[in-house]
Order: sequence, then C-alpha cells, then structure tokens
Amino acid sequence: MKIQFINKSRLLFTGLLSFSLLFNSCKKDFEKINNDPNNPKDVPNSFYLAGAQRGLMDNTTDVWFGGQVGNQLAQYWSSNQYSSESRYQFRTPLTNVYWGLFYAGGINDENLNVGGLIELQRIIDNCKTNPGPSSAYGFPDNQIAVATTLRVWLYQYMTDMWGDIPYSEALNPEKTRAPKYDRQADIYSGLLSEINQAISLINTSEDGPVGDLIYSGDMSLWSKFANSLKMRLAIRLADRDNTTAQAAFTDAVAGAFTSNADNALMLYGSSATSSNPIFYNYAIDIRNDYCLSSTFKDALDSVSGSATHNVIDPRLSCWFALPTANNVWVGETYGLNEANGAATPNSSISQRSSLVLSATFPGIYMAYSEVEFMLAEAVERGWGVAGSAQSHYDAGVTSSIEYWTDLNSTPATPAEITAYLAQPIVDYTNAASGGNWMQKIGRQKWISLFNQGIQGWTEWRRLDFGILQLPVDGLLEGNGIPMRMKYALDEQTLNSGNYNSAVASQGADLQDTKVWWDKN
Repeated sequence: MKIQFINKSRLLFTGLLSFSLLFNSCKKDFEKINNDPNNPKDVPNSFYLAGAQRGLMDNTTDVWFGGQVGNQLAQYWSSNQYSSESRYQFRTPLTNVYWGLFYAGGINDENLNVGGLIELQRIIDNCKTNPGPSSAYGFPDNQIAVATTLRVWLYQYMTDMWGDIPYSEALNPEKTRAPKYDRQADIYSGLLSEINQAISLINTSEDGPVGDLIYSGDMSLWSKFANSLKMRLAIRLADRDNTTAQAAFTDAVAGAFTSNADNALMLYGSSATSSNPIFYNYAIDIRNDYCLSSTFKDALDSVSGSATHNVIDPRLSCWFALPTANNVWVGETYGLNEANGAATPNSSISQRSSLVLSATFPGIYMAYSEVEFMLAEAVERGWGVAGSAQSHYDAGVTSSIEYWTDLNSTPATPAEITAYLAQPIVDYTNAASGGNWMQKIGRQKWISLFNQGIQGWTEWRRLDFGILQLPVDGLLEGNGIPMRMKYALDEQTLNSGNYNSAVASQGADLQDTKVWWDKN
C-alpha cells in the first residue's frame, strides 16, 4: 500500500482541533475532516508504523512547529518575517492543531490517520489482541517494542513542553472522551515503566516490524535506541529524583548508542511527497522565512574567534550559507519585530544551507552525540559510569562534528576536530569553557542539538547554561524566555474540568510557569 503524505502548506488557518474531539481527527489541510477514525479501515500494522514514524518526525520538525516553535525557542533560527513567535506570542491555531496532531495524527490522502500516538496504540492493540494475523508484519513482541519506544519518545517530547498532560486516560475514546491530565512526575514514572517493557520485549532472533522507516526492522538497533531514550528520561529526572534517575541511567548505559551508525534517523526521499517538510516549504511552497539566528552565530563565533568563512567549527557551513552580499557569516538579530525583520535583505544575512533545505535532509529522533553528553553529565553527578567527564564530552563534540560534516559530504579532519576542542572556550579543562560543568556540557550539547529545537530549549531550561537572549524588540507575551508552552486553547472549553484541575495542580497556564522537573 502506497503511503501518500499530506500537503503541509495549508496547515493552520483552515480549521482547529481539540484533544477532547481528538478522535474526530484532522487533516493538515482538513479536506477530509469527516472521516471517522473510530471505525478505521482494515489496514496492516506496517502502514500504521510507517505513517506514525514519518508523521511524528514531520509534525515535530516542520516549519510550523519545528521552525516557528522549536527552533525559535532554542534560538537556532531567526525569522525573516512573521516574527511573533520569536517574541513568544504563539498563534492559538498552531497550538490547537499540533496538540491534536501529536495525539491523533492527521488524515492522509488515503483517508487514514497517520502521524500520532493513536497509530502506535493501534499497533500495540492489534499485536496483543490478534497476534496471529499481526505476525505477518513482524514478530508481535518486536512490533509492540518499537511502537512503545516511539510512544515514549513523543510523550516525553509533549510533557517536556506542556508539563502535565493527558496520559493514563488518553487514546481510549470509547471509555474516556475527556481525559484527565496526569502530573508530570507520574508521566515520567509511567514512561520509564513503558521503556523498560519495550526493552524486555525485544527479541533480536525474531523478525523486526515491516514498514520500519528508521532501522528497517533491525531490532539490535531498536534496543540501542530504547536504552538511549531511557538515559534521556533518567537524566531529566536527576534534579527531582536522583536515586531513580541514577538507577535507570546506569541500567541503560551498556545497551545504548556507541557510534553515529546507531543514530535514530528519519530518512527522507527526493520526491516532493517523500521529502523533508522543510524542503517542501522552501521549494514547493516557495517560502524562505528563516535564517541563522544571531544568538547561534555569536555562540559559534565565540568558540571560533572569527567571523569569516574560515571558522574553526566545521558545522557552521553544514547549517548555513554565506550571504551573497558579503563573505562573512551574519546572523539575523533574534527577536525583531515584523517591520524590522522584513526590512533586513535576505542577501545580507546567512540563509539556511543547501543541506538543511535539501529534500533528503534527515530528521533526528536521537543521536549518539547526545548519549556521550549525558555520560559526561553522569560522571559529574557521581553516578559511577566509566570514563571521565572530559572524555565523554570530547566524544560528544567529536561525534556531532563527524555526523554533520559527513552528512554534508565535507568530512572534518582529525586535525580540525582537535583544533576545535583545544580552543579555551571549548576545552573542558579550561575555565573559559564554563563556570561549572552544566555550562560546559550544556553549551556544546545545545550546539549539537541543532534543528532539534524542543530538545535544545529543554536542555537550556534544565542545565541553565545561559547563552539564549531576550528578543531585541521586546516580548509580546510572558516575562522572559518561556519555561513551558501554554495548553491548546480549545481545552479550556472542551475539556474544561480536567484543564482547570491541571492548572490548579501545576500552576497558572502561562509560559512563565516551570514544568515539574525544572527545579533550578
């Protein structure tokens, strides 16, 4: 069955979606809003898996949520125009739509749901209730393990943005149309239990799932991804529950990523229907609304000591291009108002590179460099993992440089990497690289998480390493850089009782309210 993915260009302003009406679902252009996913077509698990994997990455990295939200919050990109989000006024339809897409997915061109938690739940339910027929698409336990790992990945992504969210009563509309919001502490406990179950179910001697676009059914790699994700869950808990965090983390280390060959990637194709959504927006919709942020450029300059194109950090040319009007890297000042953003000629600032704008630019679920930075942090926390903080930190920086420069077909030489690591502001042993280990690790981890905007912003909140700047033309909402995203507005009317309970428990539904794990 051929998978046709939806056009993302008419996303936001043709309709709204509420979680309480979740299983009416939606299409991103909403042309088939009346499809009833409570009575889905009889489709194979392989279709659900491919649709979920592609949709999860599309929905989290496209120019709307990935560009307008994630890469603005992490300050990797600046807006050339339409800059309200860079000043932290997020459009209500944007949040409404993506809240629904993360849970329910959207309707594709074959009138089926793709890209949300509900597809993953259907795989799990099918394998549990009908293991015989489901085995045509891989060993059932392996299918459950893969779907559960992706489910944990997305739920963590969501709770790290919003805090308390529907979890235990979600995805079961026959029983609960208005699900309660679980406390983030309970969600994290549940996700750790789920990832442990996924790891225990993996059987590398049996077939992996058909339709797997990430690892082509290689369960040894899924085991590594699941263990690496368990490390991510654990490290986020560290300031709230060090004992649980340490136990979970150290239990996962031996099974985690060991090289860039293990990276969990969404590999896109060269055609318009199979391409990266960033390419689609740029090349098909003919939009060019983003460029290098001055915050990111200044951070990279401060480690290179140069504003010319001969910078030491080899990743800069992977991510951004030299302006046509000059021969130096120039970032767009972060947080300009609409008029000032539109007034800056695109030819005078560094635009996104040909790699980032290519149809086949991969989406990253998780990379080896993140594992090494987490190991460096674990050493600093005294968790008893092997190696030194510096050795893991250096490995994190090195693997990030190698991944990006290899992807850009310009592999960095060992000498270039050594020179980068030797700079005072990068050298882990030098005071200039940070006043404490959180600043040292946080800075380089943030750089390595380029285009994983929500992850970069999350690490800024967790490790408090500075760097991010207030919008130069002032805030449109809140009192500073957001600590969380506000809930979908529709929830206030369509799931008001549970929404109000969540606000009473967590705190005001404001961008200044911290999520539970953000203790510092």
